[in-house]
Amino acid sequence: MANDIKFEISVPADEEGYVQLKCPSCSEKFMLTVEDIEAESTIDIWCPNCGLTHENYLDDDIYELAERIVENQVAEMLNDFSKNLEKSFRNSKSIKFKRGKEIKKEAELPIGRKTGDYEEKKYLCCGKIARISSIKKLEGSYCPFCGEMIDGD
Repeated sequence: MANDIKFEISVPADEEGYVQLKCPSCSEKFMLTVEDIEAESTIDIWCPNCGLTHENYLDDDIYELAERIVENQVAEMLNDFSKNLEKSFRNSKSIKFKRGKEIKKEAELPIGRKTGDYEEKKYLCCGKIARISSIKKLEGSYCPFCGEMIDGD
C-alpha cells in the first residue's frame, strides 16, 4: 500500500553480542546472542524458565518505544491535517476554521543496553551458551535452543 508507514527499531546488544529477551508467558528474562537468534539452525527459542516457545520475546521497552513512535506519527499527521484545513478555509465566507494548539510529541528515548543478574550457562545438548538468571542456573532450565530440560549446576 502506498500509505503504509514503516518504522525500524534497533535493539542494542551488549559488548559480547547478547540481547535481552522476555518470555510473554512467564516474564522470565534471559539473553541470547544476536548471532544465535539469527542463525538458520535456530528454528524456535524456548524459554529457559517455562520451556514454552513463542514467536517473539520482545521486552517491554521495545513495545513502549514503538507506541511512542506511532503516537508521535499520528500527532504529526493530525497537526499537518489541521494546518491544511485552516489554509483551505482561509478565504471562505461561509465556513470558518481555526486550528487550536499543536499536539506535542513525546520524547522517543532509545532502548538502552540491559544489565541484570545473568550468568552464562553452556548447554551441552546444543553446544551453545545463553545468559540466564543465577537462580535458573542453580535450579535447572530448559535449553533455549532445543527445549531439553537441563539440571542445575
